[in-house]
Formats: sequence, structure tokens, C-alpha cells
Amino acid sequence: MPLDRQHELDYSDFTEASYRHMLQVAKGSYRVVDFSSAGASRTILWRHDCDASMHRAAKLAEIEADEDVKATYFLFPRCLYYNLMSADVGQCVRRIKSLGHDIALHFDPTYYGTALRGPALLQAIARERDLITKEFGSPPVAISFHLFGILDQSELEDDTIAGMVNAYGRSLKASYGYVSDSNGVWRYRHLRAVLQEAKDERLQVLTHPEWWTPEAMPPRARLQRAIDGYARAMGRWYDDITAKHDRPNIR
Repeated sequence: MPLDRQHELDYSDFTEASYRHMLQVAKGSYRVVDFSSAGASRTILWRHDCDASMHRAAKLAEIEADEDVKATYFLFPRCLYYNLMSADVGQCVRRIKSLGHDIALHFDPTYYGTALRGPALLQAIARERDLITKEFGSPPVAISFHLFGILDQSELEDDTIAGMVNAYGRSLKASYGYVSDSNGVWRYRHLRAVLQEAKDERLQVLTHPEWWTPEAMPPRARLQRAIDGYARAMGRWYDDITAKHDRPNIR
């Protein structure tokens, strides 16, 4: 399907207020379920691949909790933008869990190079699964893949991988419609229209928290907002720690 340029250029949808409204529209025609309940009729799997901002993820989790919606947050151990093991990001994850949402694994095979195949692939997935389990006290319920083009398609089709539901497994792909906000735009299907028409019997909605901000802005500006937010936080940490211990902070 060719790109719908109007939808690609219309970024006014990507605000917190619009996000809340879409959840409300979704509840009018569907029941939002977790991955353990996948397969039931008139249901949505609402998931987030947390590519760049766990702080945005925590904010969306609060909006979802207000709307009595349970989502699944795919955590990214190999993320360039945030450190999953840092105190502030860990606090975001625990906040998301405390609101009743599930956590899952967002796995990037490109970190390991093109030699990652067969048993080595499963071992790498299991290590990252166990890392999340140990750090946050519960195992990831599902897995999604980041930049998975280096993998053979056959390696992505199993319904479960390392004990986790595969968000791209053959059964889900066959029975669920799909909408994604990749790159901060609606490239193929506009989520609001899909929810209003409610033609899909089942639907998997993928959002990326960094694309959803308090005010409307272009996608690259939304990403920069996340980058700058982490940079400012690191600067504040340095200023605070030097002041606390009466150390020099020459500017």
C-alpha cells in the first residue's frame, strides 16, 4: 500500500490529549487485553516498543491507567537513548508495573552482528529476558524485535520464543490487524480512523512513547525532546552531586 502523505504529514494526533481520546474510542468497540489473552474476538493488543524514552512511557502508562486500559511495555536493554539499569529509568519501569501494565522484551539482533543464528540467537534472547526478570522481579510476557532485517523471516514466525509470546508470530499476524506509529507518523493506516471504523475483528496497536508529547510537534523534534530531557537530567545529576559533596564545578 502506498504511503498516505496526508497522514504522514499530519502530526497533530500525537499529543497526550489525543492519545487519551484514542483509548476512549478504542474502548467503545474493543476490549484491550494482554498477550496472555490474545485470540479473543473484538480485542486489542496495545503495546509500546520503548525505543527512546521510558519517561514518556511512564506518562502514557498513567493515562492508560486513568482509562482502565492495560498495555504491554517492551523494554529495550540495548537502547542507545536510555540506560535500563539506571535509577531513574528503573523507577519509570516500576511505576509502569505498579499501574498494572505488563513488561516485555524489545530485542535488537543488530547488537550481536550477522552471525547471530539458531541456538546463539535463542541464548542471547534468554540472557536479555533473564536480565529484565532479575532487575524488575517478573519475566517479560512477550518479545518484539528491533531492526530485525538481519534475521531470516523463518526466525521470526514462532508463536513463542524463549517462553515469551512473539508479537510477530505467525498466529498473531494471521488473526490480528496491525497499526503502528513508526517514525512518528501513520504511514499506512491511521489509528483514529481504524478505531472509529472498527472493522478489524482483532487489532494489534504498536506505539512508541517518545512520539506522544504534551504539544504537537514534528517527529524529529519529539525525538530531540527525549534526547534533551535525558541530557538535562545528567547535567542536573552532576551539579547536584558536586554541590552535595562540596566539590568543584567549574563552568
